[in-house]
Amino acid sequence: MNEHDILLKKQINRTFGDIETCEGLHPKMKDFLKLINITYNDYKNDNMLLERSIDISSKEYIESIEKMNNLQAQLVSNEKMAGIGQLSAGIAHEINNPLGFVQSNMEMLKKYIKKIEGLYELNKKMVDFSRDEEIKACGEICKEVQAYMKANKLEIIFNDLQDINDETLDGLQRIEKIIKSLLGFARKGNVEEFVEYDLNMGIKDTLVIANNEIKYNAKVVEQLEPIPMISALYGEINQVLLNLIINASHAIKSKDVFGNITIHTYVEKDFVYCEITDDGAGIPANCLNRIFEPFFTTKPVGSGTGLGLSIAHDIIVNKHNGHIDVKSLLGTGTTFTIALPLYRGQDNMTY
Repeated sequence: MNEHDILLKKQINRTFGDIETCEGLHPKMKDFLKLINITYNDYKNDNMLLERSIDISSKEYIESIEKMNNLQAQLVSNEKMAGIGQLSAGIAHEINNPLGFVQSNMEMLKKYIKKIEGLYELNKKMVDFSRDEEIKACGEICKEVQAYMKANKLEIIFNDLQDINDETLDGLQRIEKIIKSLLGFARKGNVEEFVEYDLNMGIKDTLVIANNEIKYNAKVVEQLEPIPMISALYGEINQVLLNLIINASHAIKSKDVFGNITIHTYVEKDFVYCEITDDGAGIPANCLNRIFEPFFTTKPVGSGTGLGLSIAHDIIVNKHNGHIDVKSLLGTGTTFTIALPLYRGQDNMTY
């Protein structure tokens, strides 16, 4: 029975007793056992092939999922960098303005310092003469000091110094604020790294970045109520905010008016909310149910990828277990509302 499968041997011994060979069995039974043995072997071979196939398929599936996750992360990052790229000229302009008067002030201070150094030397000379009790010579130097101060307008310089200092500090603080906001927005970190996030601060950072894009089209009205910190993907929520705010600005611009963008945050039940409302052109009713589809856009060809809102939907709904809704009236304006749970893993059915 050595040629038989081990499982078949057990069944034969259980049925016919403990036998070493099948010599005593009826010929037809021998043929029947051979057929069963072939079936056992075929089953075993098929099972091994199936296990190998499942193993290979599982590995391929896992690799595919990893590739999809990496591609999605890259897509989100590319869209974010594309957004910053589109705003880069405006950001450069926002930095260049304060940088210009800081540089001008520093050049002016350099000239002022030169004149003050001249006055210092004259005063030093006068002190030296007074020590030698040469009163007459000291009186002459006093006249020289007065003439120097008048010729170089030192009184104006001294009055101007505080303003120059204040303006320079203000300019440097503006530059610092822009750079900090830019770093906060562009912050990469781990794609799955949830951190404590202040939605109101995220809005303020985003408005700094988008300021040059907005200020010619709309006034921003901030209605930011006190709200608790939440757990969120810092950079990705900022990306959603930037996308919605820039869309609002573009919607107003397309209407050819100077409009308003109102940003309202509040907390209700177990969610924090952010409503971004514009009085722009609005979205056609037949487009509203497609607004979050990938590559769908209401903008002219070449003006948008159609990925911004679909990525925003993925970030809010799939990654944060939140909600994003839109209401719009053509010719009147649009409101996007995002709702983010206060606690990670929270059931979004409580929305």
